[in-house]
This record gives sequence, C-alpha cells and structure tokens, in this order.
Amino acid sequence: MLRDDAAPALMCVIGHLRAVKDPFRTAMAARLLPDSSKVRVLQIGGAMTDGMAKRAQKEMIVNERYQWLGEQPQSRVRQILKRSSLCVLSSRMEGGANVLSEAIAASIPILASRIDGNIGILGANHPGYFDVGDTRQLARMLNRAESSPEFLAELKARSESLTSLADPTREEHAWAALLNELRPGRL
Repeated sequence: MLRDDAAPALMCVIGHLRAVKDPFRTAMAARLLPDSSKVRVLQIGGAMTDGMAKRAQKEMIVNERYQWLGEQPQSRVRQILKRSSLCVLSSRMEGGANVLSEAIAASIPILASRIDGNIGILGANHPGYFDVGDTRQLARMLNRAESSPEFLAELKARSESLTSLADPTREEHAWAALLNELRPGRL
C-alpha cells in the first residue's frame, strides 16, 4: 500500500492547465478507482484560460478525490512533490517537462504518457507508461500503484536510477563543456 494504510495516497499533477498537458486525465482516472481507494489527486498549476479554471472548479465539486491548488510558489510545489506517493504526467506532447526532472531528482515514482519527450528522459523501458488519453489504462495503473508495493517500488527504483540526470553539478559541467566547445576558434 502507498505510504500508510490510513493516509490518502497523494498523486500529484504539476503543470499549467492547458490542453496540450491533458490536465484532467488523472482526475478522470481517479473517478474510475474502487470505492475503497484512498487515492487523492492534487493538481498544481495556473489555469491558462477561464474555461480551464471553471473545469477544475467543477471537477472539485463532482470528484471528491480531486483538489486543484492553482499556481503555487516553486518552494511549495517542491514540498508537495516530495510528499507525494506518485507524480503523473499526462501530456499529449512534450519536449521534456521540468516536473519530470524535479520528480526524478526527488526519487518520486512516475506514471507518464507514452510520448517522445517522456521516453527521451525516462527511457523506452519505463514501467509506468500509459497511452495518451487512455483514462482506463491510467486508472488501472493508479490502482496498481496503490495496491502493489512491488509495482510502486519498481517505479521508485526507476526514478532513483535516473537521479544523476537531474544532478546540478553534472548539468553545470555539461554546460561548461558545451560552451567551451562553442568558443570562437574551436569550431
């Protein structure tokens, strides 16, 4: 079971509410979970349109598992991410989401849509992929993450195995090497 049997299983969705992010996919999947599920979806990110804000507010009314916090300071977002049992990225297309790097750096288990940007970071064999827009498949994966400690451990181990990708020192060295390579006279 995720974290503590008595506690809700906190699933975070982080990113501005805009169509390309498919922001309500996790909320819709949470509606399909068994009544006994303790999954709670916490969504963080500003609504990019009035329609998105209204949809998030309506979702909170009809879906007791869902809460939208709106835009939050970066420090609060990191706190919520670190408290989460799972991070879900449901984007329809993405070049490489910042939240993916943040989740990896914090060793948070990840469920992600099977798109090129996510595959490029997580690798082709990541065990937590679901097909873009497939609410039922995501619901099955949320249920599995909640009910199977082995699956959740596998997702966490995968995030832990990628933490070097999010290491600031490694990134600084890579940037320095690239800038050195681009110096005049080096080309």
